[in-house]
Amino acid sequence: MAVQLLVVVDVYERESGIVEALTSRGVEAEVRHLSVGDYVAGRAVIERKTVLDLNAAVLRGRFWYQIGRLRRASQRPCLLVEGRELDDGPLRPASIRGALLAVAELGVEVIRSSDTADSAHWLAILAGRRRRMRRRRPRYAQRPASTSTVEAAEGMLAAVPGISTDSAGALLEHFGTVRNVVNAGYESWLSVPGIGPVRAGALDRTLSHARDTT
Repeated sequence: MAVQLLVVVDVYERESGIVEALTSRGVEAEVRHLSVGDYVAGRAVIERKTVLDLNAAVLRGRFWYQIGRLRRASQRPCLLVEGRELDDGPLRPASIRGALLAVAELGVEVIRSSDTADSAHWLAILAGRRRRMRRRRPRYAQRPASTSTVEAAEGMLAAVPGISTDSAGALLEHFGTVRNVVNAGYESWLSVPGIGPVRAGALDRTLSHARDTT
């Protein structure tokens, strides 16, 4: 007798249409409160975001905090990005791709789905993978480290409103790493060519908001 697949669904996702889509596939959907992520399927904890949700989370400074919690909560953290057009949002194409590269660099698997039904399909597949799998870097991140790491770092900074990829590159050239940029502070940012009060203020507002949400 085949064992029925199970996906745990967070209470805030019960109106998303995923529960019905899972049920139509013969997958049991158990709705309850999850402290981290939106779904648990097999050994995976999944954060689901539509493309517009992803844009909003990055712009409001919540996204990296959520990714950090997801990484700490699971041996197999996944970010499921739902929507046919990745560029259907206010972030620049380079910024949204840089953010996803950075997620993958952090060891979080990035899954792209086209719509609700496709998301449910992915969750059903994950629920069926019950064997313990050794954690590995996702393929999305497997490219030369010297290239992907720089692109990811630039993408993280360029996701801040008002910070272009050129400005992000200047900050990284001056400070070396994203961590050093974050720790430098407003006055130090002003010492970087091309970073004036407007751009430094945008960085300060975004990073201060991110700290407040933690």
